[in-house]
Amino acid sequence: MIELALAAALMAQDAGLPSCSELESGTPHQNCSLQTVGDHAFILTFEFSPLDDRREMIDATVRYADGMLAQTMSYATESFFYPSLIDLNGDGMEELLVPLETGNVNTTYSLAIGTEYGFEWTSYELNGYGVDPLGDGMFKVSARGSAIAHYVEFYRMDGTVLENLASIELSYDGVETEDDGPNCRLTNGGEDLGEAHYCGLAMDNQ
Repeated sequence: MIELALAAALMAQDAGLPSCSELESGTPHQNCSLQTVGDHAFILTFEFSPLDDRREMIDATVRYADGMLAQTMSYATESFFYPSLIDLNGDGMEELLVPLETGNVNTTYSLAIGTEYGFEWTSYELNGYGVDPLGDGMFKVSARGSAIAHYVEFYRMDGTVLENLASIELSYDGVETEDDGPNCRLTNGGEDLGEAHYCGLAMDNQ
């Protein structure tokens, strides 16, 4: 009974936090929360505290829908973005992306894979300005290399294993007008579907 009462009190406390997805990027961050969708619902709360004049510590708490504790995770970060949830592999369970460091354009994210028991922390880090699911377990990460070059990495997630399928370079070097579109070339992998297929996926929303 005491555990249930404590869980209820914590849920009430969490309910008063703003959603991380609705807050504007910037520092210092506000404490916030996120909730997963689907059959396996979790409530995540994030507490931010300063480490030094540049970095913050994020203490993440994951609870089941009934308020019982599932897990805790901590991250040292240097980014003005907030954590986010996104279903990258289409299995109905969202992944947790925690921004670790943001440069001029690209952000490095820590990836925790959504499971029915919470989140499986991984050593994988994604770097770019956009992370977009593509269906069939695939997703892409777009990054800026220079004023005229962008890079797109394609991944497939199988359980907690991340496979790098292909790497694409999009370059405006030698292109007379932007309307002509970038030159696209496959720089690594891609044997399964070929350069034309991955270039088509890479240039969507560019």
